[in-house]
Amino acid sequence: MKNRSPFLVILILGIGAFLGIQILQLEPKKIIESGDSHEEGGNSSISSIERGPHGGWMFSDGDIQLEVTIFETGTPPQFRAYPRKISGEKIPPGEVDLIIELQRLDRVDSIKFKPTPEFLLGNQTIVEPHSFELNIKAQWQGNDYGWKFSQIEARAEISAEVIKTLGITTTKAGPVKIKIIQPLTGEVSLNEERVVHIVPRLDGVVRKVFKDLGDRVEKGELLAILESRELADLKIRYLSTVKQSKLGLKDFERETLVYKNTLTMLRLLEQQSNPEEIERHLNNLVIGESRKLLIPAYSKLKLADSVYQREKQLHEKGISSKSEYLLALDDYKSSEAKYLALREKISYDGDWTIRQKQRTVEMNQLNLQTANQKLQTLGLSTTQIELLETQENPIFTQYELRSTLSGLVIKRHLTTGEAIKKDDNIFVLADFSDVWINIAIPANNIKAVELGQKVRVINEPMGIEETGRLTYLSSIIDETNRTVTGRVVIQNQKNLWRPGTFVDVELILEERPVPIAIKAEAIQNLRDWSVVFVKYGDYFEGRPVELGVSDGSWVEVLDGLSTGEEYVVKNSFTVKAEIEKSGATHSH
Repeated sequence: MKNRSPFLVILILGIGAFLGIQILQLEPKKIIESGDSHEEGGNSSISSIERGPHGGWMFSDGDIQLEVTIFETGTPPQFRAYPRKISGEKIPPGEVDLIIELQRLDRVDSIKFKPTPEFLLGNQTIVEPHSFELNIKAQWQGNDYGWKFSQIEARAEISAEVIKTLGITTTKAGPVKIKIIQPLTGEVSLNEERVVHIVPRLDGVVRKVFKDLGDRVEKGELLAILESRELADLKIRYLSTVKQSKLGLKDFERETLVYKNTLTMLRLLEQQSNPEEIERHLNNLVIGESRKLLIPAYSKLKLADSVYQREKQLHEKGISSKSEYLLALDDYKSSEAKYLALREKISYDGDWTIRQKQRTVEMNQLNLQTANQKLQTLGLSTTQIELLETQENPIFTQYELRSTLSGLVIKRHLTTGEAIKKDDNIFVLADFSDVWINIAIPANNIKAVELGQKVRVINEPMGIEETGRLTYLSSIIDETNRTVTGRVVIQNQKNLWRPGTFVDVELILEERPVPIAIKAEAIQNLRDWSVVFVKYGDYFEGRPVELGVSDGSWVEVLDGLSTGEEYVVKNSFTVKAEIEKSGATHSH
């Protein structure tokens, strides 16, 4: 029995060695099969594959073993491959030709290798996520070797039905204008250019009020009726001025006609026409006192001239005495002087009278305009003023107080029967179609602020926002809070922006176009990455992205995403949960 024991031990050791060799030869096939089966399940087979001394994946076929690792310590991720014989002896890297194809969701990366003294080094950086199908092709000593393996991480398959249930929505990445903003606070206030204070402008008593607080009014609409003795005096004065102006105008027109006919008479007399002929021409003309004075003087001059001419002839013939001749001459000269003096006086007086009448007309017209403007200042329209002249029994004391703009009544200070003064602030009206947003801008940030910059105003509780431009920037810094007041005017057609409300304000300092940007809500944290989830078919994968500037709504993508790639916008956290639930983790 003792002699047979060594033989049995040797036999058992031999069988064990043989079986061990067979197991080593079969193990690679098991690994590959495990990897293939896990690919279908959407999860990694890393936990089942043999690991090499460098922590990489071990692939074996025949006489060769290949350890493949993604090395990323102190360097961008890169493939390193360590070839050796099945016996464990190292194979010089220069003897092996190696290519690894990485089948990603959106592309195939072909990695070529070059030899180094210790390993084969891939020629590309292996970008995250390290989620792909590996197709390994190697040549050694004239033989071809190949292995396939699934390395899946940050990926999940979600059906269209589940996508709809979870409310997942996607969009495509592309160029956007990123707004560099400065967040501020502001307060809604009335547009002071659209607020009016209604004052009566005269003393009176309120007889009827038509509008109350909060009522909508249109421009020209009746607000209240007052009774005023002062208004009655102004209306009566206006009517008196109207009548005086009309009378003065008629007097001027008559005087102008008289002066015109007088000039006609003077022209006829200057032509030394026969008095009877002159009378015939002037018979139907209105001349007045000038005719009475000038025609007799002209007739007397004609008679004196006739007597003078006759006496002159008789004196020259010696028939009459010299004294008679001189008497006739003196009478002629006297008549001529009187006629010419009267003629000059009538011409001058006519012109002077016309000027006086014209001045009277102008003064009357000025007084009428003044009376008219006083009534217009009180709010009476041109039509209402003109009706005063035609109404049989006008009510002089009634004063209609009307709105001067379309808006809302925000204050009212009068009641029926109340006596009010001319400067009482009885109504305040405001047009809410646009409002001011007064912004408090820190003084140390004022250098970047300019008039005309775009402003986004947000009322988060109401769920509303509006945009406008900075239209005013104060030149004075508030001593208390060290801010400068800025202002933006925004539309308020639906009256959603209520004065007194505090709002968030985003002052857009700069608009910068970027080639690729994504919605801020699409970004999630996965491991130590900022990721977005890209969609290819039913597969969603976390794509690490390098981010640039942001305006709160959009974020610039510097690297990791291409234009046109579809990514998850809404409910991206549900995709993250599905990926974490699937167990597709990072390990290589």
